[in-house]
Amino acid sequence: MRLKIALLCATLALQSFILAEGADGGFFAYRSFNPEFKAMAEFAKRGINTVALFPANTYNSLGGAYCAYPPNWVWMGKYDFSVFDRQFDDVIAVNPKAEFICIVDLNSPIFLQHRLSLNGQSAESDSFTALSNALVNKNWKKHTLDYMKALLAHAEKKYGQRIKAYLLACGQTDEWMDYSNGTFGRFKAQAWKAWRQKRGLPPAPIPSFEKMDSADFDNFLRDPSKSGDVIDWFVFSNEIVADAILDFTKAARSSLAKDKKIGVFFGYIMQLAYGRLVGAGHLFYERVFASPDIDFFISPGNYFDRQIGQGSGFMAPNGTRVRFGKSWLHEIDHITHTCKDSQNQSVPGMNRAWDTQEKTNAGLKREFALATISGASLWCFDMWGGWFNTPETMDVIEKSRQIWEKHSSKRYKGAAQIALIADPQSAFYICDKYIDKDLKVLDVYAGTRTKMNLLGAPFEIFSFDDLPHVNLDQYKFIVFPASFKITQERLKMLKEHVFKNGRTLLFAYAPGIIDGKTLDTNRVRDFAGFDYGAEGVNVSDKGDYKIAYIAKYKDITPEVLRKLAEDAGVHIYFDEYAPVFANERLLAVHTATGGKKTVRLPKKYSQVRELYSGKVVAEDADSFEYEFKKPDTALFELEQN
Repeated sequence: MRLKIALLCATLALQSFILAEGADGGFFAYRSFNPEFKAMAEFAKRGINTVALFPANTYNSLGGAYCAYPPNWVWMGKYDFSVFDRQFDDVIAVNPKAEFICIVDLNSPIFLQHRLSLNGQSAESDSFTALSNALVNKNWKKHTLDYMKALLAHAEKKYGQRIKAYLLACGQTDEWMDYSNGTFGRFKAQAWKAWRQKRGLPPAPIPSFEKMDSADFDNFLRDPSKSGDVIDWFVFSNEIVADAILDFTKAARSSLAKDKKIGVFFGYIMQLAYGRLVGAGHLFYERVFASPDIDFFISPGNYFDRQIGQGSGFMAPNGTRVRFGKSWLHEIDHITHTCKDSQNQSVPGMNRAWDTQEKTNAGLKREFALATISGASLWCFDMWGGWFNTPETMDVIEKSRQIWEKHSSKRYKGAAQIALIADPQSAFYICDKYIDKDLKVLDVYAGTRTKMNLLGAPFEIFSFDDLPHVNLDQYKFIVFPASFKITQERLKMLKEHVFKNGRTLLFAYAPGIIDGKTLDTNRVRDFAGFDYGAEGVNVSDKGDYKIAYIAKYKDITPEVLRKLAEDAGVHIYFDEYAPVFANERLLAVHTATGGKKTVRLPKKYSQVRELYSGKVVAEDADSFEYEFKKPDTALFELEQN
């Protein structure tokens, strides 16, 4: 019943595609792993008093301690919360106005791993490296729940008036990612047996590692008639993670007042690729998004799209979190020209994309604009210090806060006429191991989004199951990078809600090749109207809609996407292949090249003001010229009479 109510409320929330948290629920915050008191004081001077603290007990993926303070969970059922207090009190001493987002470390301290291993549970007591194994270990779960409840009780008693939100963190990098990589212990094997029984499935052994690492078709897809056990295994493993998040957040919600926000890192379908798209446990994000116990979700900006001139983005489908009425927190952890590494080690996947002050300015404004236009919260993640330590950088942050505060309480309708559709059900048929020279796993979502970021027009990202529940009238061009599973029920839904209104629908690689039971290339022709593997860009006019089919991901280029979008009647704001974010009131353009460029608006506005400079750049205009710096991000406010 609670789930049905949550789904109903989420549907009602769709009156606006852009959902701003508002002044009472949003966060513009500072975070660091280290006690960077000088930076905290500088952020406080700039009006930023919310600080995210991580009283951690564990070690990061580089082998260093997450927290500069000692652990507060010291033994089985024993806690030293004076350490917790010191971390908060030290910040309050620097900034008496400080408010907090408290990150709760649910990962296994070393003593818990070793203690449980004495009972033969070593494979199922390390949540950081083998999350799904630990989550089915009842002993691990009991001790961890006890710790969480004790910490929440202490935190509320001591700092309840200052703590605005709790972020429950577990798994690899504390983002609920499962790095078990197919491995299993006794408890997970028992859970697999029970899972199959509950679903009326016949008993089956756990698939071999060799089978888990191999594909049946094109070195990429699994055929359910041949590898149904592997598909089931990863469905089972993903469900473990989703169910555990629901259990922990439900327990946290029962311990907290209604005004306390609860969040988690989750839903990274737009980011995860090799060994992680299917294996990391994030594919049941829709189930988690529907939870009435969770208020917001969080991710860093996309790691594959960080260079100046690229478009960034959230790691989960923004349209899906809006469908379920959830808030989003955008983690700005992009490496600036002044940042320090952890213990002089570089961070995997985090290149120094912003190596000058000018790039730092343009990059930060891009991230702030993305969050503001999307109605999202954010924090500036100072990781190991030094990320934001020049006056010019702090000037950008202060101005961004002022802009964000003005607009965060507003609800603006999205301006996107383009949609990108993620399909977690189809993702289960992908073999996400690094086995294909054409790099299809990375190309599916991260690669497609990177190209779409260069269209010169905004777009929204939904999940396949959102389609019957959202108003699609404004969308003229919809991209389906990986909808391999098309059942009769799914086909009926597409015909009722998508195949209409003269829009163009782009399907990539092998749409409809799987019906849930078998894999057959003939279904691609039946569904898309073209043979599987047909070369080039193929377009078929169906009368009330068009289907475009592109077999190879490498052939999906920004140029091809823009041509299809323009033919579908999409408004293109910017001639350069560059990122554009927009809603009905705000418009951001990011460019690496700079210079005088024309921006075209979808209609006439009485005034256009660039918010960072405060300058009016056009009046009574449906287009204008603007002199961009090299590089630059400009954020325009669009006024109507």
